[in-house]
Amino acid sequence: MSIRGIWKISVLAGLMLSVCGCGRPNLIGTDAAVYSRGTLFAVASQDMNSVYAATVTALKQLEVEVIETAKDVFYAKIVGKIADGKTVTIRIEPGESNSTNLSIKASKFLSGNEERARVIYTQIKLNL
Repeated sequence: MSIRGIWKISVLAGLMLSVCGCGRPNLIGTDAAVYSRGTLFAVASQDMNSVYAATVTALKQLEVEVIETAKDVFYAKIVGKIADGKTVTIRIEPGESNSTNLSIKASKFLSGNEERARVIYTQIKLNL
């Protein structure tokens, strides 16, 4: 087997391990997002308060009704209701080096909705 083949297998194995693990994938860089298991995971380069404010504004701009909010210095959660009755849940936690971890799940079911989650994330980024 060539070195190139071994390298490809190693990269593929690393990606599989990161996706199959529990919780947030570990290979997310700042201001990037990865969709896994029905949830969009992202890391923003701003502090949690800025990301929280941008998220609330983004949902209002997208005409998503905010039905629940919770926030303290350790964690924030925003739940919105989309016009078709489905929900979107956004969880925000402070990360390392003044970054913020987000997870966006846009559905009532386990499968999630990647397209909606990415639209919401894009709108959040525009507000940061």
